Amino acid sequence: MKKLIYAAIFIAVPFLCFSQEKVKEPIITKDKTGIIQSVEFPDGIQTSKVPSSSVAFFNDFLQVSFNDEFRKKPRKEKREEFIHEHFDQYYKGIKVDDAGFTLHYKNGKLFYANGHYVKINDLDTTPTIAPEKAKDCFANYKSIPSDSIADFIADLVIKEVPVIEGDSVFLPKLAYRVYIYADYDNNIEIGFVDAHTCEVLLTEPALAGYSATGTFATRYSDSRQGITQNYSGAFHLADSTRGALIHTWNLNGSTSILDRIELSDNDNNWTSAEHSASENDMGLDVHWALQQIYDRLNNIHDINSFDDSGFAIDAHIHYGTSNNNRDNAFWNLVDNVLLFGDGAVDFRPVASIDAVAHEFGHGISDLQMGWPYTGDRAAFHEGMSDIWAAILEQRIRPSST
Repeated sequence: MKKLIYAAIFIAVPFLCFSQEKVKEPIITKDKTGIIQSVEFPDGIQTSKVPSSSVAFFNDFLQVSFNDEFRKKPRKEKREEFIHEHFDQYYKGIKVDDAGFTLHYKNGKLFYANGHYVKINDLDTTPTIAPEKAKDCFANYKSIPSDSIADFIADLVIKEVPVIEGDSVFLPKLAYRVYIYADYDNNIEIGFVDAHTCEVLLTEPALAGYSATGTFATRYSDSRQGITQNYSGAFHLADSTRGALIHTWNLNGSTSILDRIELSDNDNNWTSAEHSASENDMGLDVHWALQQIYDRLNNIHDINSFDDSGFAIDAHIHYGTSNNNRDNAFWNLVDNVLLFGDGAVDFRPVASIDAVAHEFGHGISDLQMGWPYTGDRAAFHEGMSDIWAAILEQRIRPSST
């Protein structure tokens, strides 16, 4: 009898485990205002839970309004099994600047979607000032003499503007995106001018190639040359001369990219005396390594950034305050950015070529395959990143291997 009872229990256990298997659901990430940033549809999810079209995704997940429109941008696809569709957001027919979503398909099935959707409620999209007036207001703001102006562009857009300067809460406003053609040294920015009040809401660099070659006293790779950009009165670790923007930031111990600040130098000679005491020189290693990694993958293998479509490469040094964070480096699967700790117990700043290449590899695995970082797939992530780290280190700086 005891043997029969034992056998019955033994048979029932796997039956119970099987019957309680959890049904897979879409994995959704949101920003702090509750707006969806990405949706992952894992392998094995029921077909009924996956949108059958882009329209279904925008309606069912983003729950867009009647006034929203998403216009598809044409792009060249390199692999038949992977299709990436990008849509720019419009509101009442007006483009929402820097807003839109990208849908990623594998063999015709949506497996990942990510982007930035701006939720707009009852925005007045009829301007009360003319483009010429917007040009004049921006010229006055920049002190550009009227007799030096040859022409201008003033496109009507919707632009998110910080509620308070430096704040992370934004308000969509109707604005003219103004660029002035003028022979004037201070004419290096685009202005966003309120289409009702003529107030200059904010500015952005106009010269993506406003770059220079800086000299970096790196921590691990001796003296190196790297591309920087000159704006706001200083040189910054930003590079827009390649097919993808490369930008290296300082988190100052934070774990949130909303707290990031620029790394800068006054004369573009980034000396050890200026930057090693604060360990900001790790940023020089990261920035230089990213440029070398990008060039190797692009020139030899025709790969353009993580997603092979020019995805922005944002790196952040001085990540975290805990020893675990500081003694490590990461690829953030939500924000799609690189994070580098400045060392704690076991390491000094984690910024060598192989560390940077390892995390870059995670970005490729994430954005080109879309695999979740769990189980065997996490091991695959790590193994591939280790291989790429060793190879790229050997290609870029053989003597450091």
